[in-house]
Parts: sequence; C-alpha cells; structure tokens
Amino acid sequence: MDFIIDAHLDLAMNAMEWNRDLRQPIADIRERETEMLDKPDRGNATVSLPALRNGNVSIVVATQLARYVAPGNTLPGWHSPAQAWAQTQGQLAWYRSMEEEGLLSQITSSDSLEKHIERWQHDAATTPIGYILSLEGADSLVTLAHLERAYQYGL
Repeated sequence: MDFIIDAHLDLAMNAMEWNRDLRQPIADIRERETEMLDKPDRGNATVSLPALRNGNVSIVVATQLARYVAPGNTLPGWHSPAQAWAQTQGQLAWYRSMEEEGLLSQITSSDSLEKHIERWQHDAATTPIGYILSLEGADSLVTLAHLERAYQYGL
C-alpha cells in the first residue's frame, strides 16, 4: 500500500499552545473553537490525527516549536531561551503521551523507518502514525548540552 509523508507539522504546538485535542476529528475541533477569539485562526483547524490516517499519511516530520523573542520584538514568543526550552519539553511530553495511547510512533533510525513502513503496509488501519521529531529554529537550545539532550531523546 502506498502512503504519504507530511514533511512539516506543528502537531504538539497545536495541541499545547492552541489547546486542540488532535485525537478528535477536525470538525469537532473547529466546532469547539467557534466562539473563541484568543487567536486569529480559531475555528480553522487544518489537521488532526484521524484526518492524517484518513489521508493515508503514514509518517510526519513533527516539530517542536518555541520561539525566543528579545525585548522589543513584536513577534509572539517566549521571553527567554529557558522558557522556550521548557515549552519544547512540554511538546515532547505531548508526543510521548500520544505514543502511550498508540497513536504515534517515533522514528529515530533507518531501521525503525523500515519497520514502520513494513507495519504500515501490512496494517495501515491500526499502525500508529510514524513521526520524525524536528526542531523549528534553535531558539530553545540554551546551551550545547541542551542540544545533546535533544539528540538523546530523538531529535
């Protein structure tokens, strides 16, 4: 069976910062946001785990995303690299939680990639969606030791 790879998804950011339960269908997420005004794109959720599965998306490159913004910068973000690091760790915890529920499976090597493809081709209906963890920007890497820790957890 053929499958699709999505090369960039901010799944954990949507779950943690936007408080979207990505285990739900998109229509339900949008409905829940109907009266919310805190973010400009409320009610316009574009992805959920069921939608990925329905689209035969087998693998996603899933981000950790937490921007540090210096004083005077008008972009949304965290006021220190340490806060940005903590935010990425919350996002990592969300990915791990989805693994515990059997919805996602981290791909960290060519061997785990090959095993995931074999499982998906054999049973796409129940195989967890594979994810390759990425980091959008390096703002959250406070020191090189933080980079090493991120590498150890599969970044």
